[in-house]
Formats: sequence, structure tokens, C-alpha cells
Amino acid sequence: RERERERERERERERKKKKKKKMLARLARQLHSRALLNAAPAPSRPTAFVSRVSRGVSRGVSSGDGIEYPPPDADRMGTADICDVHLPDPVDATVPRAVQVCEPNFFKDFGGRRRFHGPISTVKCFENNPHVRAALGEQGNGRVLVVDGGGSKRCALLGDMLAELGAKNGWSGIIINGCCRDSEDIGRMDIGVKTIGTHPLKSSKRDKGLRDVEVSFAGVTFKPGAYVYADMDGVLVSDTKLSI
Repeated sequence: RERERERERERERERKKKKKKKMLARLARQLHSRALLNAAPAPSRPTAFVSRVSRGVSRGVSSGDGIEYPPPDADRMGTADICDVHLPDPVDATVPRAVQVCEPNFFKDFGGRRRFHGPISTVKCFENNPHVRAALGEQGNGRVLVVDGGGSKRCALLGDMLAELGAKNGWSGIIINGCCRDSEDIGRMDIGVKTIGTHPLKSSKRDKGLRDVEVSFAGVTFKPGAYVYADMDGVLVSDTKLSI
């Protein structure tokens, strides 16, 4: 019995040694990982996507409220930059506004180009898209096609073939108060596309609708010849071309 108890104590000592060895090895790996993390150089930030705050560190501008804001970036024409320049009044002030702002989260992004702007051309239709096809078959010259589809979610007014046609013909983007389809393929095309959703069913072709008339949705009015600015933050509309 005494020998058995001694063997049991020896086994217990071996188990403790192995456990301690494992703990020391785990601790060594953790310390090694932390050392590598601390020694790794900070990843460089792509110049095309430098944040507004980073730009303001070296050349910030002051406003009347005493807060230093980063300067706008004229190259990207982001909606946030445009708002900083052209909507300077407090949001709760009742004053005339030079720029209209669409309702937030009204649209979803599907095109491969997430920031786009240009003169407006419009189509007004309902569950029929002949004028959409005709418009995108024209030379876009950097324009944005704005389609008021009445907010229908029963079919798609835009598919991959029409989106590709618009991209080839130089349209900057397409904004639709309606749905698109082939969204995965559209996401690989160099054109901006904002719609209220997707639907796999194509539209009808019987009723052409109207071309280049004023249309209103998302809380703003889109006029042919006016300018629209869009990115993932939202959509802005101005009667004149903006600069920042």
C-alpha cells in the first residue's frame, strides 16, 4: 500500500509539472505575439481615402463656434464636404437652403461607383421602362439619370444590360424611386446606382412615361438640368453646379 501511495504521489507531481509547463508555454506565446504586434509598423492609409479629420490635422479651419473643422476635399466632392460649405447654418435654424437633402436611408447602393454627381436628366414612369432604356442609350456626358418609378416594389426598372449600357455611354449614375435587378453584376460596373431595393421581375414595356419633367420623391424635387451629388452618406440636389 505504501508503494502504491508513493506511485500515486509521483504521478500527481508529474501531472503538476506538465500543467506548469503548458502554462509557461502559453504565456511565452502570448508575450511573443504582443511583442510582434508592438513592433509591427502602422499600416499606411491609402491617399484616396484619407479621412476628413486626418486632413484637418495639418490644415484645419476654424468656424464661428470656435471648433476647428477639417477643410473640404474638392477632389472627391463628398456630400459631407458639400454640406459643410453650402449648408453652414445650424440644422435647427429656419432659413433658406441652397441645397436640398434627400431623406436619409431612402436609397440603397448597388453600383460599382459609390460616389457620383452630374447634371440631372429625368424619367417619370410606373412599372414600365422604355424611356429608361432610351435615355441610357444616349451619350450621358457625365449626367445622372433620375427615375421616378412611383416607389413600386413589384418589378425592376433597371437590370444589368441597361446599367452596362449607361456605363458605356458615359452616364455618371442612376437614381431610381423603384427597384433594380441583377444587383450583383451591377455592383461590378463603373456606374453609380441607387434604388429603393431589388426585385427579380422585369418591368412592362407598354407605357413609355415622360422624359425630362420635374419629379419629386425622397423629400426633394429633381429638375432636369439641375445637379445631383450622391455617395454612401446621402443624396444632395442643387439648382446650380456646386464647388468647394
